[in-house]
Amino acid sequence: MAKRASSVPPAGQTRRDFLRLSGLTMAAIGGSWSLTGCGLFGDDSKAADGQSTLKIDYVPVEVLDPQVITNGMWILSRGISEGLVAQNEKGDGVLPAVASEWKVSDDHLTYTFTLRDNAQWSDGKPVVAQDFERTYKRLFTPAATSAGGTTLGANSYQVSTGIKGGKDFLAGVLTDWSKVGVKANGDHELVLTLSNPNPDFLLALTHPAMLPLPMDLVESKPKDWQNPPNYVSNGPYTVTEWVQNSKLILVPNEKYWDRGNVKIGRIQVNLVEPSAAATATVAYENGETDLVQLAGPDVLRFQKDANLSKELQQTENYSILYLAKLRSQHPAMEDVRVRKALSLALDRKTLAGVQPGQEPGVSLVTSRTGGWDASLGIKEDVAEAKRLLAEAGYPNGQGLPPVRILVGVPDTTLADAMVDSWTKQLGIKASVDHVESGVYTERRWQVQKGNYIGFYYGTFAGLPTWPTMVGSLWSPKNVQEISLPSDQWQKYQAVQEDKNLKPADKTAQLDAILAGHASKPAREIGTLVDKANTAADDAKRMELYKQAAKLREEQYLYLPVLWLSLFHAVKPKVHGLQLRAYPDYFYLKSLSVGS
Repeated sequence: MAKRASSVPPAGQTRRDFLRLSGLTMAAIGGSWSLTGCGLFGDDSKAADGQSTLKIDYVPVEVLDPQVITNGMWILSRGISEGLVAQNEKGDGVLPAVASEWKVSDDHLTYTFTLRDNAQWSDGKPVVAQDFERTYKRLFTPAATSAGGTTLGANSYQVSTGIKGGKDFLAGVLTDWSKVGVKANGDHELVLTLSNPNPDFLLALTHPAMLPLPMDLVESKPKDWQNPPNYVSNGPYTVTEWVQNSKLILVPNEKYWDRGNVKIGRIQVNLVEPSAAATATVAYENGETDLVQLAGPDVLRFQKDANLSKELQQTENYSILYLAKLRSQHPAMEDVRVRKALSLALDRKTLAGVQPGQEPGVSLVTSRTGGWDASLGIKEDVAEAKRLLAEAGYPNGQGLPPVRILVGVPDTTLADAMVDSWTKQLGIKASVDHVESGVYTERRWQVQKGNYIGFYYGTFAGLPTWPTMVGSLWSPKNVQEISLPSDQWQKYQAVQEDKNLKPADKTAQLDAILAGHASKPAREIGTLVDKANTAADDAKRMELYKQAAKLREEQYLYLPVLWLSLFHAVKPKVHGLQLRAYPDYFYLKSLSVGS
């Protein structure tokens, strides 16, 4: 049996180093991918008690800690762990979970949750309000990971959630826990206080970062709490076996407060590395797995097959495919005119036809977000793109180094199509730099040498709310960081990696670099988002978010390319699947397996 992972890095190694060496790369290069195996796991169709087994495929999981951004946090939120609330079927509201009810103060700053008196951990201990307070204190405690963000290995807290003092405590600026808006009043009442009203706060609580942990176990067994038989959960299912790069075995949590509605006796999660399109669906079509995410070429084949098409389910407008500027010693990409020209000549309409379920991605805020309108969208114009290149000193692309797209996922079809658009429409040289995923993870943060210029390729998904789309995904801080000149970015990284700095000192030095060297528009975006967060009027709040989103688009540091659908192949025997446009896709609790 393979050795199981620990979330604790070896002595002398930061968590960032640990995650890098562990190869946790898929979350950074395209969200949580679920790809198929090739007959590696056999066909265990029945659980020990005679109940049916559900078999699903997932990428390898290195840690089961929801407070670190990895693939593991999304499998946890499907139903291994359970938070205060859960998303409804459509993902546009919440339902009671560990909290049976809650009250909101008149000023919309204080949320008082009543926890169920029959909520239990899988070891039989009650789930109490102190579990949440202790968990959130751990979440907000400064560590080797960065202070909240969207990057692999970072602390998973989304600062747009807005818990009072949370961001400052995580940054080491605030050290008095009593000033953070988290307080347990006895066993069954948890009070969360916000810095400012957030209409999307309850939905934000469904993010994996907000899941509770069995803190007695985490603190008593810091290296082994994630490993069965030690592992303890509070959701519908718990983990009884974890073989790295092979499988997770889930069984019902017999102590779960709603055990009667948990229908599957055993769930086998096959942990499989992404595979080539030629073999991606072999396990599914051989009956060795019941539910799998599909890539573009397989979607086309399924759509054309009379039988397989009946097993195809689509989640529209699920995620955003984007390009992000790479830092380079060559100055070309520091010129917004060059970046804008490349965006205006992507030919998104043609790109959207390359694979099924794609729409032109005209903004980083998707059209699923309430209040979205076309004024946010990029209007492509090849003639204007050529004019901008000439104005920047690269007429007809002359003198412009080849533009690279750094890709770390197996399928380069869409990146190849982007290169084709640029070469045809602008006459420039461009190419795909397809590398192993670990190399991708390293290179995208580096300053590229010589004439290497371009973008890195990624996808991202999140709640379709303004605080998430503008405040968390490509957040003001992310935009300021990517706007830094290359020499300042190297200084910024050096401060990040300095293990001798106290958290507050590190935060102060990083903030000083951003304040002094991030672009003026990038800093203005942060100001607009801060104003939006504090606006009492809903209409004013949305207007400010829109202004920030529009200004972000105009920097062309991140280029939206496509809005993508998500496709799953689902065996007819799987019932109750409720697919949502959110990175965990669905909850396990609603599923059952029949004939």
